Parts: sequence; structure tokens; C-alpha cells
Amino acid sequence: MGEHVHDVVVVGAGPAGSTTALRLARAGFSVALVDARRFPRFKACGEFMSPEVIPMLEELGLRPELEARGVREVRGMVLHGHGRRVCGKFVDVGRAHAPFDYGWAVRREVFDEVLLRAAERAGARLYEGWRVDELLRGPDGEVAGVLARKPGGSPIALRARWTIGADGTRSGVATALGVRKESNWLRKIALTTRYEGVPWGDRAEVHFLEHGFFACAPIDGGAVSLNLVLDRAEYEREKLGRDELLETWLARTPLLGERIARGRRIDPVRGTGSMAMKTSAQVLDGVALVGDAAGYVDPVTGEGIFFAIKGGQMLASALEPALHDYRTDAAALAPYLAGRKREIAPRAAVSTLLQRGLRHPRLVSAAFRLLAGHPHLVDTIVSVAGDYVPTRELWRPRVWVHALASERSPA
Repeated sequence: MGEHVHDVVVVGAGPAGSTTALRLARAGFSVALVDARRFPRFKACGEFMSPEVIPMLEELGLRPELEARGVREVRGMVLHGHGRRVCGKFVDVGRAHAPFDYGWAVRREVFDEVLLRAAERAGARLYEGWRVDELLRGPDGEVAGVLARKPGGSPIALRARWTIGADGTRSGVATALGVRKESNWLRKIALTTRYEGVPWGDRAEVHFLEHGFFACAPIDGGAVSLNLVLDRAEYEREKLGRDELLETWLARTPLLGERIARGRRIDPVRGTGSMAMKTSAQVLDGVALVGDAAGYVDPVTGEGIFFAIKGGQMLASALEPALHDYRTDAAALAPYLAGRKREIAPRAAVSTLLQRGLRHPRLVSAAFRLLAGHPHLVDTIVSVAGDYVPTRELWRPRVWVHALASERSPA
């Protein structure tokens, strides 16, 4: 059995893993980036990223390449539900200033490969198409790398001082550590596809239904990304194939379905689930979890990519001094856990609260009545979803005084 030695092994080359690998490779560390898939590869996703993601991508020097690949500007959200339509844009909220008045949307095949190849150019060694069989352990039980295997090949020990699990909601790393647990209360399934030729503006849309929602965004190439998220019980009750199920629910949502029917579906209907997972620990000796592998609740507001990029940024920042000091104890990554508590946990809590609220149609109906009469409130909610409004800003009374004013006419 062969053996390669690195400073860090990152398992999973999605946005969280590639961001972590890119930053550490640029800092001069030896990084292995392992993924069972080959890129570009499809990834079920709403394909929208919030305004706060753009400055992080600019810092990485990736804006020109993404713009050249056709990334679309998304200038707010339109929310539909209970016979009402409300429209919000990204605005300053209290002392929080919008970095841009738009977010971005692009196919994940494009976005993920741009990040991955940037990490590779920075010096990360890519093990593309390699499956991780197991975690390796050091003399004191700490994680010390992974055993990886290329299809049809012999296993190779990839040893490292730190191993990073960035391998998504079904994380094999988190499972091997015994810290992964699905959240049974949020058993959902998502169907996703794309259309071309659909008349669309420059805003994302969410159409709320009794047992789920449609989320749509304009993406590169003039296409529209469409996602249907349903309670798994509803999916199982219907007993329909994916294509028929999607068409059935579009027919039940005529405002959206009639627009979609003007275009042509250009991708198969793909499915994914479950939509919720949590972990009892995100850092142990020699190992850390980041992105969806660290915990996930389907973010209706489109914050998944922010969670991934921000998590990778914070983890890399904490790993640098730990690697310089030759520390592999969990306490060395205390700044990463503090950052998650400050930056990610409050937003994840809001996503969880929103998901619970969507289970109560009367509550959703009342919310739409309130939003319809207060367009500034819609702007505030959309801006909070834009990830640049700190939670502490929402405790300021004048933020809500302004939000509940009604002088702006909704678009």
C-alpha cells in the first residue's frame, strides 16, 4: 500500500472543501483535495449566492473568471403565497450596508469547478475520482488522514496532521466519527431541473405551497434553475415518478407553471434528500467538519453557498496557526467554532425557525398579509437573507420602525 504525506487532507471538493484547500495552499501548506466524483459534476442546488458571498470571491480573485463564465446578477427576491405576491431587494439595514445590490446565480457545474481548479492551481494536490474508505488514526487515537482508493486501483494512505470533512450532508467523515444525525422532523425531498426560453427578470422567486415550495433563479446561459422541495411524506403519498410529480405540482401552481410551460426543459429531473442533518461535534483531535458536513437545514432563503464559503474561510484561518504550531488538538480550532457560533449558527437557527413556520399554513398566510402591507419589511427580510446583516442589528428598534413603514410601493 502506498503512502502520501500532506499537512492537510480535505475530503470533498464542493465550495466548502475547495475554499479551505485554496486558502491553505496559498498559505504554503501541502494540501490533498479528495473527491469521489469527477468535475464538472451536477449538484442539486438552488444555484443562488447572496451578496455577501461576492466580496469573499473577490478576495479569492475569482470574480473575473466567474463573470467570464456568465454568472447572472440577481437583484432581489419575489415571494408568492396564499394569493399574494411581495417583492424585496437588497438594501442597507440599520448600520449594515449591502456590499452589492445583487447576488449571483450560476450553474453549480461552473461554480464548483472554478473553485476546484483555483485550489489546484494554488498547489493543492487533487485526487479526483478517489473514494475514501476509512479514517486513519494516530498513536493517541487522533484522526491522522484517510485511506483512499481510485476505482480499480490499490488503496493509498493519505496521511496528514489535519483531516477536513467537507463531503456534504451524507458525510462519510462525520459518519465515521459517530457525530452525524439526521433531523427526523424535517424529512424533505428536492427535485431540481433547468429550463431555457422562459420569460424571466433579474430576481429569484419562491412560491410557497402547503407542503413545500418552488425556488427559481435566473442562471448563466439565459436558463432558469427550478427546485421543488416537498415533505417526504407528501412525495411518498403521491406515488409518482419524478417527471410526473414535477409536472403535477407545476399544474397546481399555475402562476409559475404557465410561465415555465413557455420554455423547454433542458435537464433531467433529479432528486435529493434528506434536507436536514446535524452533528454533535464539528471539531475533534486532528479532524474538522465544514459546510454541509458540519450540519445542514435546507435554507429557503438561499444561504447554502454562503455557509460553505464562510465556513471554509473561517476554518482555513484557524488552521493556519494550528499548523504552524504543530498542534492537532481540537482546542487549536476554538476560533473556528467561535466563528461558526457567531456567523453561521444564528442564520441556521433562522432557517430552522422558518422551516418550522412553513408547516403551519395559517401562520404563512398571516405573514403574507403583513408583508403585503409593508414593502420595507420585505426588503429587510430579503436583506437578512443576503447574509450581510448581523443578527445584533435586528435588535435595534429603529430597524423595525423603518421596516414597518409602508411608503414604498412593492415592485
